[in-house]
Amino acid sequence: MGTAGSGGGGSGGTIIIFIAVSIFFLAALLIGLSIPFLQDKVPPNGVYGFRTPKTLSDPAIWYEANRFAAKASIAVGIVMFVLGVVLLLLNRYTNLSLNTLVWLSVAFEFIPALVLLLVLLLYERRL
Repeated sequence: MGTAGSGGGGSGGTIIIFIAVSIFFLAALLIGLSIPFLQDKVPPNGVYGFRTPKTLSDPAIWYEANRFAAKASIAVGIVMFVLGVVLLLLNRYTNLSLNTLVWLSVAFEFIPALVLLLVLLLYERRL
């Protein structure tokens, strides 16, 4: 069914599966790293968390901002997981070229990350 790179056949199908797995991994990592912030388990630090001069200036702001960032990150992680599934379905059930699927996969990884960054930057301005 389809050419190499579409319909799940050939080495192109393998590439798309590998990319989808990397999307799933990034989504799981984003969600997993966010959970401790929902539970206020990570104190202010210079390594891990939503670190800005404002969030580092006051522990109350730190915990509030990182709870928000965690919720936003989990939402983005879920969206990325769904997009990974969409990528696999497009690979299996359409005749999109490998090139198109690869570009979609790049978009499926970077657009959610950019949206998250924008949301956090806008949130930080409100603190």
